[in-house]
Amino acid sequence: MCVVAKPRSMFTCLYLESLLGMMLTFAIFMHFGSSYLKQADIDIFVDDSMHHIQHYLDSRYDQQGIYERLNQYKELTFYDYKLSLLEGWNEKTPLCIHCKHHMSKQGLSVYMDDDDLLRVALPIPNSNHHLLFQEINYLFDESLPWYQDRKIHFMLSLFLTMSIALALLIYLPLHRVNKRVNRLIQTQERFGQGELSARAESYHISPVKEIAQSFNEMAEDIDRRVKQNQIFSHAIPHEIRTPLSKIQMACDLVRREDCKNRDQLFDDIDDYIEDISDLTTDILQLSKLNNKLNVNNRPDETNISLKSLCRCRLDMIASNKTKLNISDDVREDELTVAPAFVKLVLDNLIKNADRYGNGLVELTLREFGSCWTIDVEDNGSGIPEEKRQEIFIAFSRLDKSRNSNDGGFGLGLAIAQNAARNLNWTLSVDDSHLGGARFTVLIPKPQKS
Repeated sequence: MCVVAKPRSMFTCLYLESLLGMMLTFAIFMHFGSSYLKQADIDIFVDDSMHHIQHYLDSRYDQQGIYERLNQYKELTFYDYKLSLLEGWNEKTPLCIHCKHHMSKQGLSVYMDDDDLLRVALPIPNSNHHLLFQEINYLFDESLPWYQDRKIHFMLSLFLTMSIALALLIYLPLHRVNKRVNRLIQTQERFGQGELSARAESYHISPVKEIAQSFNEMAEDIDRRVKQNQIFSHAIPHEIRTPLSKIQMACDLVRREDCKNRDQLFDDIDDYIEDISDLTTDILQLSKLNNKLNVNNRPDETNISLKSLCRCRLDMIASNKTKLNISDDVREDELTVAPAFVKLVLDNLIKNADRYGNGLVELTLREFGSCWTIDVEDNGSGIPEEKRQEIFIAFSRLDKSRNSNDGGFGLGLAIAQNAARNLNWTLSVDDSHLGGARFTVLIPKPQKS
């Protein structure tokens, strides 16, 4: 039996890794920082030694100066350093038994003893003496426990303050991201349980923003496919049953010996078969438009003129009185698209206007700063506002009494909507000044590089 371990929380992993990284960074900083500070201490130590040798020489004629006192006592001890005179010393001889040569700085040999205390001997001009400048331990260091040392208190306080501040700075954004990821997971679970209307919230932080957008696009696509499959499963049998029944009736009549209009019945049978063929073609076309797996098999894109295309499709499709309006502000009308998709959009809109209008179809092309618009209008009875979203659903008809001969199969606007979506165009419907419906196609202009 395979035991599946409970997955670790992303928030916990990220937070612990961040804290570990912060502590490691602090340790590395302290390591290199201590080396840098030690080097700075050596520089200061050498500079101080140069200052003291100069002060020693300048106080030669001062009875109470360092020169007089040092020559008298041979050694002077101050707060954290000591000065003394060395006679006949050379660099080949260590300054003390436990001293080791540490480095050379400004022409001077700097030594360090076992307690990491620095020493340097500076030659006194016109003399065989050297001035020994050496660090000494603080007088109270040996008797002061580490937990009472203010330097250690400061370093611990600095470390704790930085740790708490950085921990909070890391915790707050990670906590927000974790909450958003958990919400996204809950939304996905609701969607997986059948709540197809569940959508993720909008975020502005990457990559959660991209994940939420991708999920919403997937959910929209699945929701649309499920609804379409449900509609197809109910509508297709109904749509096919009518012409099949008519074919069966016509065949029964043809078989009768007293049938006098056989030729007309055969023509009717051909019409009914053509209806089924048209229905099948439209269903396949709509299925292809909804199938994102066919993205790689998209029609070839070419450069087209919107003016010429509108004029051509209007003359070819509409059977009634037509009118083409091209706004005076249309300067550029060329873009690179798949003509097959464009024709599906315009042809189905023009057919719809031609079918439901009362003899007049008007097409208007306009240009704006970032887009073009194409309005397809008719002088029919229009579309009620509460039905304007429903008409883009497959097999949808406003007048349920219409059959397929009068009102089509209800697939034209669904095909136009899906073709527009494949072109990244937007399709909407409103009232027309002619009294009927106005379908508006919004075409974004290509971004100039």
